[in-house]
Formats: sequence, C-alpha cells, structure tokens
Amino acid sequence: MKRRTQLALAGVALLGLVAAAASMALRGKPAEAQAGKKDVAPLEFAAADLVRLTARPLTVELALPGSVQAMSQATVRSKLSAEVRAVHVREGQRVTPGQVLVEFDTAALKVQLAERTATLESARASLAQNERTRQVNAQLVKQNFISQNAFDAADAAWRAQAAAVEAAQAQLAQTQLLLDDATVRAPIGGQVSRRHVQPGEKVGFDAPLVGIVDLAQLEVQAQAPVSDVASIATGASATVRVEGVDRPFEGRVERINPAAEPGTRSINFHVSLPRDHGVLRAGMFAKVFVQVGSAAAVPVLPLSAVRSENGQDFVWLLAEGRLRKQAVTLGRRDERDQVVEVRGGLTAADPVIATKFDNLRDGQAARVVGAAGALQRSGQNAAPAPVN
Repeated sequence: MKRRTQLALAGVALLGLVAAAASMALRGKPAEAQAGKKDVAPLEFAAADLVRLTARPLTVELALPGSVQAMSQATVRSKLSAEVRAVHVREGQRVTPGQVLVEFDTAALKVQLAERTATLESARASLAQNERTRQVNAQLVKQNFISQNAFDAADAAWRAQAAAVEAAQAQLAQTQLLLDDATVRAPIGGQVSRRHVQPGEKVGFDAPLVGIVDLAQLEVQAQAPVSDVASIATGASATVRVEGVDRPFEGRVERINPAAEPGTRSINFHVSLPRDHGVLRAGMFAKVFVQVGSAAAVPVLPLSAVRSENGQDFVWLLAEGRLRKQAVTLGRRDERDQVVEVRGGLTAADPVIATKFDNLRDGQAARVVGAAGALQRSGQNAAPAPVN
C-alpha cells in the first residue's frame, strides 16, 4: 500500500513539471515571434539621408598654430663684468636708438686707464732713448768705432721697445673700450619688453640686461607638419586669428624654413602682418589659416557620412535592401565646406547614408521611403534616431 502511494505522488509531481514547462513555452513563444518580427522589419530612411560621390575642386584650409613675433627685437647683453650703477628704463617704456639704458660702475676701469696711460708714456720714453742710441751706434759702426754686433744689439733693443709701445697702446685701447661699454645704449628703437638687472647687482660678461621689441613690424611664426609644407607656397594669402583679438588679420606667407625643427619634426614658416596700431603684442598665440588645393575635381562626400572605428574609416551603404559596412580611403578634408576627398572604396553609383545613426548593423534590412510613407509609419518601425 505504501509503495502505491509513493508511485502516485511521483506521478503527480511529474505531471506538474510537464504542465509548468508547457506554460513557459507558450508564454515565451509570442516574445520570440515578436523579436523575430523586429529583426525582419526593415529600417526606413528618407531619400534626404542618402548621398553619392560628387566631383568638385577641393579647397583645403590648413589651420596651423603659431605665435606673434616682432621682426626687429634685441636682447642687450653686458660686454664686461662689473657692478650695475644705474638702470634708466623700465618695462613698457619706449626707447630710441642710442638712448642710454644701463650704466656700470667705472671706478676700477678709470684706475686701470690711468695705469695703462702711464705705462704707455713710459714705453714711449724708453723707445725714444733706444732710438737715439740706435742712431748713434749707426754712425759709429760706419766709422768702425764699434762692431756690427754692438749695433745689432742696439737695433734689437729698439725694435723690442717699439713692440712694447704697441702692446701698451693696445691695452690702453682695450681699457677705453671697456669704459665705453660701461655705458649701455639701445641698439634699436622700440619698447622695453624686460629688464633683467637692478642697480647694485654684479653681472658677468654676456649677461642679459634689457630686452627691446619693435612692434612697428610684426609677423607670425607658424608650425606646419612636413606633410603639409609642400602645399604652402611663398606669397600665399593667409588669415591670422590672434587669441584675445576679435577681428582677423590678413597677411601672406613671406618665408619658409628649409629645415625641420629638431624634436617636433615640424617646419616653421613666417606670415607678415599689417600695422595694427598697437593691438598686437609679441608672444601672443595665433592660428594661421592657409587655403591650399587643386583646380582638378576630386570625388568627395560630406564629413557626416564618414565614420571611424579602430583607426579604419568606413561608410554605410544601402544596397539591395540591406545595410553594408564599406571601408574607404580618405584624402584631404575641407573643414569650411564639411566635405572630404574619397580616394578609394566607393563608386559614383553607391548610395551612402549621410546622416549619423545609432545601432546600425552590417546586413540589416533597410529601405528608402518617401516623406508620406515615413509619416504614416512614424509610430512603428521608424528610422533610427540621429546621433547628436
């Protein structure tokens, strides 16, 4: 009797499991069917979402970084080692060529000048004495009162003393030059950009004293990658936008450096600027826009049609009712007109999706509908939302 009861209970449990499985299968079947229906339903795109390759001349505007520089500027340096006695200028002050900027203490130099002046006078006196002795000996050797060797000795002494006079003159001239250099004058006109020293400081030879910048003529030194330098020509027009200044400046490419900068592998080029009546300053950051391009037409697409993934550029094609991911090779970009050159991967007949959409898959069903059809089906199976 007990065995029959156990068998009955097992049968009831088995029937319960079968019923539960059947119920789950029935509930899951509509969901699976609905999911399959979603996969089968094609995405719908408006005709305005598709573009094809078009041929047009491509004008590319290079945007290159740079900085404003004065064409005439100088850092005045010390030509002697001495103590600074006075500095007559400050930052921002205008100076003229030849104006006194810095004065050094010259007490030691004046003592040295007096000493070397006395040394020169002594050497000249000795030279005069040796000259008289040489002349007397020249007469005596002719009369055979002295030997030739005695005359030669007097002549050598005179020549040595003449050399000593020249050396004393050179030393005196050197001291006089140092005295002149103790008064530092402006080599160019302009404005003081930096004052490096203060009165009372002891500076060494070649130490910077004062920086001068002439803002009358300015230029921009810009940096171009080696790949773009070939398309930049001397004399080309350029638009310069300076950080902090609202209006642009029109200039032209004046010079291109013949060698790349070490480390950066970029090449500097210089763009002239018009007179700005005090708006620009040296050292301001700038961006130079140079238009380059070719008169020949090239195939282009809108930039919005191109995607990039893992370093590979691609587009979405709508071919035979399905989406296809197509790799492309790109060339130059025209940021102003928002187009890019396509050098490979497409033909002129390929319909390309130009609007950016999310969640597109390769092989996904898709079709083009008119505006009316899109409105009628806006509540179901609508086109994917554009990416903001």
